[in-house]
Amino acid sequence: MNVPRASTSLTARSFVASGDSAPNARRSSITAVPDTCRGRGVLDGAFAVLDALAHADDGLGLTALACASGLAKTSTHRLAEQLVALGAVQCVEHRYYVGALIGRIGQRWQPDPLLRRAAQGPVHNLAVQASAMVSLRILHEGRLRLICATAARGQVHISDPADPESIARTATGRILYAAQHSGDIALPDCWTPGEWRRLRESVREIGATVADREDAFPGVCCVSAPVWWPSGTCAGAVTVVMLSSTLPPQLPDLVSNTSRRIGAALRQP
Repeated sequence: MNVPRASTSLTARSFVASGDSAPNARRSSITAVPDTCRGRGVLDGAFAVLDALAHADDGLGLTALACASGLAKTSTHRLAEQLVALGAVQCVEHRYYVGALIGRIGQRWQPDPLLRRAAQGPVHNLAVQASAMVSLRILHEGRLRLICATAARGQVHISDPADPESIARTATGRILYAAQHSGDIALPDCWTPGEWRRLRESVREIGATVADREDAFPGVCCVSAPVWWPSGTCAGAVTVVMLSSTLPPQLPDLVSNTSRRIGAALRQP
């Protein structure tokens, strides 16, 4: 397909933009600078459009999309319509949204293939032992991302909370936030500074776990433990989810042992 030359390419930057009926539109983290390379300019422009739409759950009109992507309005319209033709963007009532093609591609994204490979076996074994749903998740761009999971027969999947405060109320979220180096990430205010400080200190202890007794969802209890890279940074959190108002007394030890087995696998060459 012959694609017209875009007038810009991109460098990293992020700030809030405003536009037609989209006051919360975020400017793409890829913004425009002059580029004499034809192919790169088109590709970067397309990704600027997609990146802007990825941050707009309610879609963007053309003016807001041009502002958020950092492209000229005519270039934005041309690229958006080409992406619509490919199925990468959809247009509904003159507003643009991420399309089905990008959704399918995104579902195949693996946040960390090495971590997934190390965790699959231990996560499956823990699900069998606990007769529950077990997962390993990371915190990426303010959201929980699934690395791998296994559910025992009869267990159901529970959707992840979307906002930082709801995430931080879960056992998984508390582990992942507390394991970050101080100053690397803003801590949600659902817990006091003193509570976060104590959790930061305790989460690095051998065998550390965090229990969620219906703090996030009624009738759901969880136990989570950190997994560590050999460098000492947090690789993720392994969590058991039980549809119950109580937790078996042996469950924290099972979760902690599983996290250590994953960590040992990460140290293997």
